[in-house]
Amino acid sequence: MIEWLPVSATGVVDPTAVKPRPDTRLVAVMLANHETGAVQPVRAVVEAAGGVPVLTDAAQAVGKMPVSFRELGVAALTVSAHKFGGPKGIGLLMLRSGTPFTPTVFGGHQQGGRRPGTEPVPLAVGLAVALELAVRDMEERRAKWVALRRRFVEQLQTAAPIVINGPPDALPTTLNVSFPGARADLLLMALDLAGVVCSAGSACSSGSLLPSPVLRAMGLPDDVMRSSVRFSFGRDTDFADIDEVADRISPVIQRIRK
Repeated sequence: MIEWLPVSATGVVDPTAVKPRPDTRLVAVMLANHETGAVQPVRAVVEAAGGVPVLTDAAQAVGKMPVSFRELGVAALTVSAHKFGGPKGIGLLMLRSGTPFTPTVFGGHQQGGRRPGTEPVPLAVGLAVALELAVRDMEERRAKWVALRRRFVEQLQTAAPIVINGPPDALPTTLNVSFPGARADLLLMALDLAGVVCSAGSACSSGSLLPSPVLRAMGLPDDVMRSSVRFSFGRDTDFADIDEVADRISPVIQRIRK
């Protein structure tokens, strides 16, 4: 049986809602949400779990904010290399000593019997090097992302009424914004023609025209959910890009709203 934890209107989990039953085997919570950038109180969730193992998906967070496996106190942490500039097709699983682990794939004894198959050494090296580089200059890039995000929001607010979906302290690389009165499906097509690359949700839900389950869990009004668009800022994004995108978005929004 799976129980879903409620979140606030900004998409943050309430640790007091974590009340494990006697048969609860695992508590799972993202470290940072991939659609809104909301950073979750993972350490508080671990304390509320009362000894039940906690798994955190840190794919969106690593390389964009400080992450300490030890300080989080979780039993397991997962990472995906391509999220911080590494190669696609490889990830990282960290397990606290003593955490129960049962393989789901069998046939070999590699990696301590946890996963069969020859290890992809080039991918593993690529992950390690990319992680080292991402962490080394993270604070400098994070400060730039904060400034980029702030400037982009200010320009959008000047051009048209918008709603920011997520908490004020969200990851600076992710911005989920709604343009009430402009349906996301029409907006995405129009922005694509205008040369603006964005999405209506996460990459793993691309192609779906249904409102984002993340925004639905936040209890947002239907018009806000159906007009939401996600923008991401990368290593090479600069202020000229932000200004150009804002200039292209404004006339598109006004045209669709009319």
